[in-house]
Amino acid sequence: MKKRRRATGGREPRSIGDSLKAVTAGFGSRGRAIDLNERWTEAVGEAIAVHAQPERLEAGRLTVVVDDPAWATELRYHSNRILAALNAESGAVAISELHLRVHPGAGHKKRL
Repeated sequence: MKKRRRATGGREPRSIGDSLKAVTAGFGSRGRAIDLNERWTEAVGEAIAVHAQPERLEAGRLTVVVDDPAWATELRYHSNRILAALNAESGAVAISELHLRVHPGAGHKKRL
């Protein structure tokens, strides 16, 4: 029995991640938020991600909810590294500021 191959129109196959980026690019800031959620834990590290979640992205300002003031201090300390990691794949700096909001019990709940 012959296997049928799907025609790609001469294009190379793309990874699912690349395909999703291409699709979400048309979503504007919402697409950026989807991409941000996918990279959040990688950018901040597992220990911080358990206690801090991105809430809103507006005009380059990322609001992050943390569950304790100590974690807000930790994010402030690492803010330059976090911003660099989040902006690394975008090609242009899209996030210029972290705004931290303390809300006890908020860790690992809501994402953008």
